Amino acid sequence: MAAAEERDECYIAIGDIHGMAGHLDALLAQVPTGGTLVFLGDYIDRGPQAPDVLTRLLALEAERPCVFLRGNHEALALASLVDGDAEMERVWLRNGGTTTLKSYRWTLPEAHVAFLQRTRTIFLTPLYCFVHAGLRPGVSPEATPDHDRLWLREPFLSADYDWGRLVIHGHTPTTDGQPDVRPHRINIDTGAVYGGPLTALVLPERRFLSVRG
Repeated sequence: MAAAEERDECYIAIGDIHGMAGHLDALLAQVPTGGTLVFLGDYIDRGPQAPDVLTRLLALEAERPCVFLRGNHEALALASLVDGDAEMERVWLRNGGTTTLKSYRWTLPEAHVAFLQRTRTIFLTPLYCFVHAGLRPGVSPEATPDHDRLWLREPFLSADYDWGRLVIHGHTPTTDGQPDVRPHRINIDTGAVYGGPLTALVLPERRFLSVRG
């Protein structure tokens, strides 16, 4: 019965935004007004409008059901800003953190840091597993370490493995700007910050929506 009920639920997964606020606003104008929005992480870094992105996400949270996953870029930011990890700070700054800090004029407001802290590393339903990066073949979604959920590419991307749920993920930009649809996973990071579109996946019908800036 749970699986049958799940087919009637609407989820709209949205891929890696990376500070591209214009893309986000344009995509949100297209998505269904019902259902739960599931954001797959990497809201900040590399793109120029991280403050606008997080402000918009906080507003959305008050308007409709939302799930916010953590991406590796949020993990790096938190390790730097909250934990004071100097090595992770160097990694963060080399991977787009400097752009984010400049966009905030070097200080993130407490509400935005608190938002990043509230993100989760996985969201499971009877039919779907939403995760930022990936899962390790042979390991259940529930047992997958946070590091894999945030960072993993291989052997996840090349595996033909059934985790018992359709895995919806981002993290690895596709090279052609199109979602990567496989039997057991769908990648909707279509490289918005690299000139590609920002993509959403509407479930259960598996309908794609995308916008370019």
